[in-house]
Amino acid sequence: MSWTPFPSASITHLPPAPRAPSLQIFAGKPHALAFLADGSLVVGGSHGITLHDPAAPSPPRARVAVVGVSWMVAHPDGESVLALAHGPGGRVMVRVWPGSGRVVELLPRDRLGDYFRGALSPDGARLVWHREGTPPALCSADALTGASQEEVALPPEVAEATWLAVRPDGVVFLGGEAIVAVHPDGRIEPIDDSPFFAGFKPFFVDARGLMGKGGERAAFVDGAIERLENLPKRASGGTIAYDRSRVTLYAQLGAVQVWDVAEQRVLFTAELEGATGQMPGWAGQSAAASATHVAAIDHATAAVRIWHVDQPQQPIAALTDYSLGAQRLVIRGDALTLQSCQPANSLPSVMTIELGSGAMKLLDQCEVHDMAATADGQRLLVLHLRYPMRPLKVTQFDAAGEPGESIEVQQGAGQLALAPDGRTWGVTSHTYPASRATEPTAHAQWRAFGATKWAKNLKLKGRWPRIALCDTAAAVVVGQELVVVGLAKGKTLLTLQLPTLAVCVAISRDGGRVGLMGADRPRIVDVAAGTVVELPAELHGEPAFHRCLCFDDEGRWLFVGHPAGPIVQHRVADGATLATLRFHTDAVRALTWAGGALWSSSEDGTIVRWGELG
Repeated sequence: MSWTPFPSASITHLPPAPRAPSLQIFAGKPHALAFLADGSLVVGGSHGITLHDPAAPSPPRARVAVVGVSWMVAHPDGESVLALAHGPGGRVMVRVWPGSGRVVELLPRDRLGDYFRGALSPDGARLVWHREGTPPALCSADALTGASQEEVALPPEVAEATWLAVRPDGVVFLGGEAIVAVHPDGRIEPIDDSPFFAGFKPFFVDARGLMGKGGERAAFVDGAIERLENLPKRASGGTIAYDRSRVTLYAQLGAVQVWDVAEQRVLFTAELEGATGQMPGWAGQSAAASATHVAAIDHATAAVRIWHVDQPQQPIAALTDYSLGAQRLVIRGDALTLQSCQPANSLPSVMTIELGSGAMKLLDQCEVHDMAATADGQRLLVLHLRYPMRPLKVTQFDAAGEPGESIEVQQGAGQLALAPDGRTWGVTSHTYPASRATEPTAHAQWRAFGATKWAKNLKLKGRWPRIALCDTAAAVVVGQELVVVGLAKGKTLLTLQLPTLAVCVAISRDGGRVGLMGADRPRIVDVAAGTVVELPAELHGEPAFHRCLCFDDEGRWLFVGHPAGPIVQHRVADGATLATLRFHTDAVRALTWAGGALWSSSEDGTIVRWGELG
């Protein structure tokens, strides 16, 4: 086993500014693709909308500062796109002309709802979407001005409709527990003779028939709906060309298919790298086609692959400046090691990046649940699954990527931890009880490198076992119980029952404070006194499920990563909020303090080093 070369990462040094990033790795993460009438490729990503020549896509021809794109469609004018993106007050719907940089805000978040499910009318005049509420409604707005148009209350059977399609005559088809057609006059027609048993998600419709987002097809015949043969490959979504001549369907880690609407046939099929195990979750529309080219997001690497429509065997170009983001970061002077946000599956996810050159390499290890590495780069620990339904293993790799000692733990994954001095490492895992009514037993274990047995094996009942190490102590949290143990003698320093489930733990380098991420709010615990400082539960208007936290080396500050992208800096002494650091446009997944600076990574695909925070 060894390291495999990987396309280099883009590294950008940013001008110094207080409480702002000073270095950015990767351009972000792509979420949606579309082609314009002139054949240009539009990429909607976490950090901007870019315009590309598909035959020579780098560098982009134009960039528009519309960030956090999670949904995008080509407008029939062939020059613009509609995109759901981040605005100053939350999610907004905008119309963007990538060639000129013109941006028009159409709809604010309060009109869109929390979960957007919509489509553009075939003539491009109106945007139609399903809005949750009591009752749920089918809403529409002018696609140029955002002016409200009709609103139709929907029946309960389509209250949770996730897909809809608009026919050229203005009829809207929605799929939920049932399929209904909403006519332009507001009349709701149940499609009782639908040939689909359940789960049909209308995606494309014309005068001839319907297509579902999974590639299902049906025809309108004498006022009834008749089932047709599905597309050859499974699909999970798709895009419609600006002129409705082609429909592109895709499956995450699967096939890309292009359907010619006029000829009623599949004219292009390409297989992207697949996987077994946990599947990644992405927003947006990850494939599109023009008359000459096809583009798709590779969910294994976050690259955008581009083919000539007549040559599905091999891509002609790729955009590789993107990334999945990192859920673990380890920084040393000239390089960093990361575990990408690829979930535990048959794709590798541990890599290193040389900070001087951007050179990357990938560890040939799959089914990775967590990793930790020493600051000198000589030892890499990987928590991984070797065989299904068998205990997990912690394998130690050397700097060349060659495996050494491998130790079995329990079947259920927890996490790895490493003391800052690099001498002690720990791991949590848990059993799978025979009955769902029985709590699993969590194991928290640690030992010095080179030791032949565990220095401590702490067993607690509960779920979500988490561990953090400093040079003198281990902090373990399982369910609602926190235990802090000294490393020297294995003596318990603190046991504390928490008011809610804890999902993340950090410990200051001196061992004096523990940071906890509860299901309700973050907390700071004074280990010696046993006192708890409760931090604000959430930022206004943003979700509250946090993923990560860390202390600075001196124990002055605790940083909390929020699910919408901000990082909040708290003073440890009293929990006061000092600053909110804004750059990321998606959930912050990794925080670490190294070399006197805060580093962070997010599901937006970027890794950043922050500047002065004092």
